[in-house]
Amino acid sequence: MAVHYFDPNGVESLRDNGYRDTAMALSELIDNSIQAEATKIDILLFEQLSTTQRKEYLVYDIAVADNGHGMDSQTLETSLRFGGGTRHGAQKGLGKFGMGLPNSSASQCPRFEVYTWKNKESILFNYFDFKETKENKSEYLPEVVSSEIPKQIHDLIKPQYNTGTIVRWVNCDRLSYRRSKKLVQNLERQLGRIFRYFIHDNNLEINIRVIQYNGHTYSENKSLSIKVLPLDPLFLMTETQLPHPHNEIPPSEPWEDGEFLFPDPNGDKRHQDLYSIIQDSIKIKISIVKKETKRTQGGSNTEKGLGKIYREFQGLSIVRANREIKLGEFGFITDRSDPRNRWWKVEVNFEPYFDSFFGIDNTKQNVHSFKRIDSLDAIDLEDEDITFKFISGLSEFIENQISKVKKDIDNIDKGTRGGGIFPTPVPTNPTGGSDPGPFPGDTVVIPSTESEENEEDQETDAEREELKKWLLDRYPEYSKDEVKLSLAIEWFFSTNYKQIFVFLQLGPTDIYGFDVIGSRTIVEINTDHEFYREFIKPIFDENDIDKIHQILLLFGSMVESEKRLTGYKNYIQIYRGQFGLNLGQFILDWKESR
Repeated sequence: MAVHYFDPNGVESLRDNGYRDTAMALSELIDNSIQAEATKIDILLFEQLSTTQRKEYLVYDIAVADNGHGMDSQTLETSLRFGGGTRHGAQKGLGKFGMGLPNSSASQCPRFEVYTWKNKESILFNYFDFKETKENKSEYLPEVVSSEIPKQIHDLIKPQYNTGTIVRWVNCDRLSYRRSKKLVQNLERQLGRIFRYFIHDNNLEINIRVIQYNGHTYSENKSLSIKVLPLDPLFLMTETQLPHPHNEIPPSEPWEDGEFLFPDPNGDKRHQDLYSIIQDSIKIKISIVKKETKRTQGGSNTEKGLGKIYREFQGLSIVRANREIKLGEFGFITDRSDPRNRWWKVEVNFEPYFDSFFGIDNTKQNVHSFKRIDSLDAIDLEDEDITFKFISGLSEFIENQISKVKKDIDNIDKGTRGGGIFPTPVPTNPTGGSDPGPFPGDTVVIPSTESEENEEDQETDAEREELKKWLLDRYPEYSKDEVKLSLAIEWFFSTNYKQIFVFLQLGPTDIYGFDVIGSRTIVEINTDHEFYREFIKPIFDENDIDKIHQILLLFGSMVESEKRLTGYKNYIQIYRGQFGLNLGQFILDWKESR
């Protein structure tokens, strides 16, 4: 039976669906595998020599194979429809929106295929091809047929699974990375974090395997293939991706100081059922760095070891049905220069029932409603607005907990801790006088030594020196421009985006460019462009750094926006070039008209 799905005239727009990178798109397929009760998932990255002038192996196909319970013919038809699916409105588990397989696949490739079986003798097949759909102006999916699994996949997968499903992305053209090494590293880190509970607690096995095609045969590149280990942003799990010994001995510990109770003003009966559901379904977990971890990792080597990883995972982890949606600040880190913020972690875990409260979208990448709500804004909340009331109460609770845990972080360096689960020591009176000393329960503050007081300053100085050397190695000409060198370093440490601004000759067209190197983003402002010569250079000549900062805010925000639109890289580069040309011409016209 033919299945109607979409007007073919607008089919290409389905590819621009907001998935920010390949890892997030693959996460949708892994969600489906978990729903199908799979215990093993293989992600196969097929690479071959590029046809461009630069000869290198690049990924062209990806296949995701699982040993779940497979699909029958009707389920397979439904799964390929945009907005199809079989779990619309589910209040438990990972599925709900019916968009996962087709939406995520479309964001990465123009053709995707599905092979599924409930026994080895009957393999069902169907596909979606954007080019074919557009050319044929077809309004229907192809018929489900019996098929064989492509040999290159069959030889790697089929003998292992009695039941299962394979999703194949063909001729991938929108991958975050085309080189296998970089793609594997990115997938390992993100998938290990997103699915940490399933890997750690449910024994789900996720393997990333690189398969090289030399034009004749396929062979696995064992040096790049890996088994994904969990990556816990709370630093509480064992057997993780952290370096030894922290992968065996967690460097943080649970912090407890009360339980979140959703406010039930005056026994409001209108939402009584919801109140009881919230208490059972919203789980908040908080962790704090161990004393021995911070004292070894929080000094001058903070940016070189585990301290750097703590900073990378700074913020709150929002988890839906044990699957992470997003790690971010959500407005709870109001002072990004406060070094304590890296050492506490918060996780909020909820079931799909609360999707509308948190504002979860159908790509399961964003949390639109959850954020810190200022206490002044919460004063005027209306009784009828249960969503705002919920988020406001949750915000207040988390903000109070963060305030308390930061005090415990202060006390680590002072030799004691108060609050949370940590007992307060009760020393005897050190003076021998009539003062009996502190009462039980009092927080004892041991005076800081001079070295302890200066520890953060020493850390910052070491970080700046390391960055300065790193910059001069790449831009030796900056050794003669102390103003711009200092600006680059100070800006890097004044924001949380790890941007380094440099000013270079880039030709007459682009106004700026950028490159991501590790965790740092180099933003290059073009000194050849009219905009620099007319507006930026005079500010440097006046030595008005505050005005320079205003310009850096503009460019910095544009770069961060581009980084989040990985699927549109080619279009953005074209737009940026055209924008630079138009801006240059506008400036010239403006100068002539003055």
